[in-house]
Amino acid sequence: MPEASDFRALAASSPWRFTTVHFTHRRQGHGGATAEGGPVEAWLDRARHRVVVRTAEGVDVAEGAPDGGAGSRTDAELFPPPAGTMLRPDGVAAQRPEDRHLDHGDPMWRDYRWTAMLDPVELCQGVDIDDVTATVLRGRATWAATCRPLAGRGEDWSGGYVPRCGCCPLLDSPAARTYEYGPEDPTLTGDLATVYRVHLDVGTGIVVDLTPLDGTEGASLTNEIHAVDESLDPPL
Repeated sequence: MPEASDFRALAASSPWRFTTVHFTHRRQGHGGATAEGGPVEAWLDRARHRVVVRTAEGVDVAEGAPDGGAGSRTDAELFPPPAGTMLRPDGVAAQRPEDRHLDHGDPMWRDYRWTAMLDPVELCQGVDIDDVTATVLRGRATWAATCRPLAGRGEDWSGGYVPRCGCCPLLDSPAARTYEYGPEDPTLTGDLATVYRVHLDVGTGIVVDLTPLDGTEGASLTNEIHAVDESLDPPL
């Protein structure tokens, strides 16, 4: 049975778990009670640093790092050298190197929560992880955990949850909003979720289910994976 340390290691491992993925993404607001648009179908090719997303309105294409960095990269550029990456015997990351590309992540569609769900390294620090279980979701092996983002201490936010982007964190919560906007933020209400159930796909490290366990305001999403490391046939 996986433990909290295993869940954190898997959350840090996405860049080394797959190169291409085809999936359907759904997102809900208001604690999961309200759908935010319809489902979208996506094709991510990390070797080309390109994602194609088909919505009800048409097809979107995003390339390059979300901060506007370079587009296509070679495999050697995409993945850090082995000397900087230590993998455990089970293939998940024992040590994740510091790298500009890894910090910014995959091409972004609409907001950084998209990028964070594909590489959820922000779950590794400043998050209390409990009740880790191995399960199967939509036909794929997953590790699920109860995740509670923590408020940091002092001006340097020591021990606190630090999302990839504070305005669109995976774990929308008082901790995330305090980090981004400060303790006087008017949106810090009792309606915000403080704890989530998170499912990580074992094969890819992608967040495949994110559900708030309390509050009426919190991020909720699902990703149904159709194919991994197979030839992609996107509409563009």
